[in-house]
Amino acid sequence: MRHSSLLITSFLCVNYAAWLGAVCVGSRLFHSDPAKNWVVLVAGSNGWVNYRHQADIFHAYQIMRHHNISAEKIITFAYDDIALNPENPFRGKVFNDYAHKDVYEGVQIDYREEDVTPENFMRALKGDKDLEATGKKVLNSGPEDHVFVYFADHGAEGLIAFPEDELSAMDLNKTLSYMHIHGMYKKLVLYVEACESGSMFEDILPSNIGIYVTTAANSDESSWASYCQDEVIDSCLADEYSHNWLVDSEKHDLTHRTLDQQFISVKRKTKKSHVSKFGEMDMGSLPVGEFQGHSGQLTPLNSATMPQVLHSRPSRWAHLTTMSRRLVQAETVEEHELASRKLYRALQLGQIVKQTFNDIVMDVTTFHQPTIHVLSKSEELQCYEAVFQQFKKRCFTIRQVPEVAQYARNLRNLCKEGYETGIIIQAVHSICS
Repeated sequence: MRHSSLLITSFLCVNYAAWLGAVCVGSRLFHSDPAKNWVVLVAGSNGWVNYRHQADIFHAYQIMRHHNISAEKIITFAYDDIALNPENPFRGKVFNDYAHKDVYEGVQIDYREEDVTPENFMRALKGDKDLEATGKKVLNSGPEDHVFVYFADHGAEGLIAFPEDELSAMDLNKTLSYMHIHGMYKKLVLYVEACESGSMFEDILPSNIGIYVTTAANSDESSWASYCQDEVIDSCLADEYSHNWLVDSEKHDLTHRTLDQQFISVKRKTKKSHVSKFGEMDMGSLPVGEFQGHSGQLTPLNSATMPQVLHSRPSRWAHLTTMSRRLVQAETVEEHELASRKLYRALQLGQIVKQTFNDIVMDVTTFHQPTIHVLSKSEELQCYEAVFQQFKKRCFTIRQVPEVAQYARNLRNLCKEGYETGIIIQAVHSICS
C-alpha cells in the first residue's frame, strides 16, 4: 500500500513538473497560439522635401497587406503631411516611382504628426501597456512570433532621425535586447534605410539573439534617394535600397525566396551605397515570407518587370534637388528670386555646419590632449550621444540642416580618440555660443 502511494505521488509530481515546465516556456506568460506575423513600419521624417520616406513606408504597407498580413498586426508611423500637402499636384495620392501608382490609399496610420517620436517607437516595440491604454497600437507578439521592422529616414553615425529628435544606436539596441529577454519574438528582421545606417549595428548587435538586419549603407557613407526627376513632382519619390527590396518582394514567391537571396539581389542592384547585413547570419536561409507574408498572386518575373532604379542623389542632398528644380521651373521673376534665395541659404548653411564641426575639432585638438586611451564600445557611444545632444541644443539639428548628419562623425571621432566628454562639450558651447 505504501509502495503504491509512493508510485502515485511520484507520478503526480512528475506530471505536475512537466505541466509547470510547459506553462513557463518563454520569458512571457504561457503562449500556445500558433506563430503570428507582426510588422512595424516607420517613416521618421516630415516635410515635402522628404516625400520619399513616407512613400517607401506606404509602399511597404501595401505589400504586407497584399501578402495577407492582417492590418491589426501592422503598426505604422508616418507624419502624414505628404498626401494632402499643398505642394502635392496629385492631392490625396503618394507615388513611389515614375509609374505613379498610388501607395497611400487604404494605409492605416497609427502614429502621426507629433506622435512620431523615438520614445513611441521604442515603447511600441516593447509592447508598452501604458501606451496601449491610451488607444495606441503596440506589439503584442510572443516567443513563437516573427516580427518585421522597416525604418526609413535620415541618419548619421550612430543615429537615425525622427521629425524632432533622433534615436541613438545605444537606445535602439537596448530596445532590441529588451524584446529578446522578454520573449517578444522567435525571429526578428529589421531593414533600415538611412545614411550611415550600418553604424547602428556594427560591433553592437549580438549575433545570437535571433535578429537579422540589413541596412541601406555601411557605417561610413550616405544612402541614396532615387526617382528624383519626375516630370511633375519636384521631390525624390523613393530611396535606392528601399525601392530595390520592395520590388524584389513584389516580384518573387516569398515562400521560397530567402532573406539572403533578397539581400544579395538588393546589394547587387543598389549601385550607390554598400548594402550591409548584421546579426544572426544563419537566419539568411529563412524564407522572406515568414516575415513579410506571401501571396499566391505574383507578377510574372522577367527583366522588364524588374526596373532599374533611376536618377539617384545622395540622401543628404535630396533637399537641394527640390530647391534646384524650383529655381529652374520658376515662371515669374518673384518665384525665381525666392527660389534662388532659398537655394543660396541652404548651400550657405551647409558650409556653416561644415565649418562649425571643423572649429569644434580644432578647439579640442589644439588646446587639449587625449586622456582616455581605451574606450569600450558602450563608453564611446555614451560620450558621442552626450556630445551630440549638446550640439543639437547649441548649434544645429539634422532637421534644420541635413548636412549635420554628414559631419556628425567628427564628434564621435573625438570620443574614439580619447578626449574627455566634458572637454568636447565645452568646445561645442564655445563655438556655438
